[in-house]
Amino acid sequence: MTRVCNLRLCAALFGMIALTTSCKKDSDVVTPDPTEPSIVASFMNVRFQMAAFELTPPMDLDEDGKPDSDLMRFMRPCDLDNTIVFEKTGKMLGDFGKQRCDDDVDPNPSKPDTWTYDNGTKRLRIIDGESKEVSEMDVVEASAKTMKVKMTMTEDGHTMTALLTWKAV
Repeated sequence: MTRVCNLRLCAALFGMIALTTSCKKDSDVVTPDPTEPSIVASFMNVRFQMAAFELTPPMDLDEDGKPDSDLMRFMRPCDLDNTIVFEKTGKMLGDFGKQRCDDDVDPNPSKPDTWTYDNGTKRLRIIDGESKEVSEMDVVEASAKTMKVKMTMTEDGHTMTALLTWKAV
């Protein structure tokens, strides 16, 4: 894979993070699908912070000759303290945390995106409040303490899986 490919892949993966932690305003009302309230209720109204971001299969993203699976090491320190909250109303709250990045321009807190959960497929769907872009993730684990989601993407014919783990803070 060429350097351009690696940069596009990193941009795509970090775009997934940005979508789930961005702070854009949203005026749409979305109601979560609480067909199994115990699962939905377990992660609603909990403030989560990213604890792990793993890529499978590992790829040499920084071209140092070693495959990379821990993508958090590529994130800026000011992004590591960002938090998200899945509100009961179907809206997502995002907070930039104490370490602000230069491009963090929206005030805290804001209500950026909306979310729904499909119990039948165990899919979490996040809709960007401004662009209306949709990200879908498989919920691997959900509780009031931890939430793990898996996303699959294909880049230049290579299929990769990203596993994001959020911990309650």
